[in-house]
Amino acid sequence: MLVYAGYFLAFLGLVFLALALYIWRQGDADFVFDTTSRSQLVLERETADEMVFAFNVPFRNRGSQQGTLMDVFVRPWIPKEQFSAAELTTKVTVASCPRSDGYWEATLFPNEKLEHDIAVIKLRFHSEGGDIRQAMAQIVDLPLNIIYQVVARAEWYLSKTMLELPMEEFHAAMQNDRGQK
Repeated sequence: MLVYAGYFLAFLGLVFLALALYIWRQGDADFVFDTTSRSQLVLERETADEMVFAFNVPFRNRGSQQGTLMDVFVRPWIPKEQFSAAELTTKVTVASCPRSDGYWEATLFPNEKLEHDIAVIKLRFHSEGGDIRQAMAQIVDLPLNIIYQVVARAEWYLSKTMLELPMEEFHAAMQNDRGQK
């Protein structure tokens, strides 16, 4: 009788091992924001004390399972010691489901079935009581982190992708906007 119990336990162990291997092979979501393929910075709106710039960053789920991007936000790395002429706020939205309030709507993205979607990133510079063009003349290279929360088969996690916007690109966007007016 003990021999049969041993065989039964060994069989259960093999079943659990096979199940674990099956689940492991299923994979997970793997999102990537392709900052090397981002669009050029454009000046979208300008008032006497405010400028709003925008650019697009393609992203996709290159994993083997679908996944959800719960939160996506952009964190600028520009302390007041480097640039105090204007205050910077950021907004990010997905192009396929745009919003104007800066809220990233949690969206389920399939794996590899969608070539990519686009994150639209907006940078709002506000100069308190001053001339925004004069303030933006002092802009420095702007490092940004795109921070995103992924929820999929495995435990949720936060990840980030770094990119840098050179000051020359800000100057070019402002110059192009002047030429179009």
